[in-house]
Order: sequence, then structure tokens, then C-alpha cells
Amino acid sequence: MVELLVSAGLSLFVLGVVYSVYRVQTRTVKSQESRLVATEDARAVLDMMVREIRNTGYNPRDTVNGASCAGTGNPAGAPGVVAANAQTLQFTLDADGDGDCGGPNEDITYSFAAGNITRAVNGGAAQNLTNGNATALQFTYFPQNCTNNFSNPVGTGAAACPGGAGLNAGTLAAIQRVVLSLTVQSTSPDTEFGGGQLSATMVSNVDLRNRGLP
Repeated sequence: MVELLVSAGLSLFVLGVVYSVYRVQTRTVKSQESRLVATEDARAVLDMMVREIRNTGYNPRDTVNGASCAGTGNPAGAPGVVAANAQTLQFTLDADGDGDCGGPNEDITYSFAAGNITRAVNGGAAQNLTNGNATALQFTYFPQNCTNNFSNPVGTGAAACPGGAGLNAGTLAAIQRVVLSLTVQSTSPDTEFGGGQLSATMVSNVDLRNRGLP
């Protein structure tokens, strides 16, 4: 009887150790899977935004005051940035080269609201790019020939920089670079083994290739 009790006790101890190792490994794998899902979602959205924002102001015909081209580019009236703040960016381009910005995907607005990053085209309804799992979207804008952004004070010796003046109709035309930062959570958190809700933050710099430097 004593030997049976000792054997049973040792067996329970070994099983407990094995189960503990199993839980640790399962938790690690589930956490990695959850974070990977969030990272893939964030990367998919970020890649789309970067690709389209980079083409802001595309104007193969050098059109000024073209239909629907409400940008404040160089020169004013050409395709360019229409509106910009910390969580919204609207821009135009002449993607089909017909001299206006009324074609498909030529007036694009990215925004963040109610847990979603959205994309609206040509004044239409906003479409969700995320599944209610976005927690943050931040746009930071940098002017031409300047290392200061529009929120920070102008640095010494950079009197020509409009940084610190804020974004308005007069400074939108000076935007040369946009920094995007977005945070997306996993859509299927595992509260038992996966460590709960995990998120991924991705940042990218976008130079507006069609915005010429002065």
C-alpha cells in the first residue's frame, strides 16, 4: 500500500510538471500567433496607405484647378493634400491622367473612428479597413526642407520652416513627408493560453514623390 501511494504521488508530480511545461509552451505559441495576426493586419493596412499616400499630387498633365482637384499642391489648385490632421488625411491625384481628379480612387480620405481605420473614395461612404480592432492612428506631417513637424517649434536656424504654425490651408502645400503610426489588436485573443488581448504597432515614413521641393 505504501509503495502504491508513493508511486501515485510520484506519478501525480510528474504529470503536474508535464502539464506546467505544456501550459508554458502553449501560452508562448498562442501569444506569438495572436501577435502575428495583429501584425499582419496592421501591415496590410499600412502597406495600402503608404502606397496610395505616396502618390499624392500625381498630376501628369500639370493640371491646375482641374475638376475635383481641391488640393493645395504646387501650384495651388493642382492635385495634392486637401485636409490633414492627426487622425485624418484627404488627398487627390490624377491617377488616370485625364486632367481631373474625378475618376476612381482619385480623391481618398483615410480616417480613424470607433475602433476602425477607414478609407473613403471620391466622397463616398467610408469603408472599414480593420475589423473594429484598431486602437490608434496617428499622422505626423513634415514640411519641405525642414526637420521640424507642424506641431513642434521651429528649430534654430530654420526660420523658413513653417513648423509650429500648425496645419491650415496655407501650410498644407508645404507637406513633403508623412509619418504614419497605427496600432491594431488581434481579432481572436486567447484569454486562457494566449495572454489576453495583444496588439501590434507599426510606423512608416512616406515621402510625397510628386511634391517637388522648392
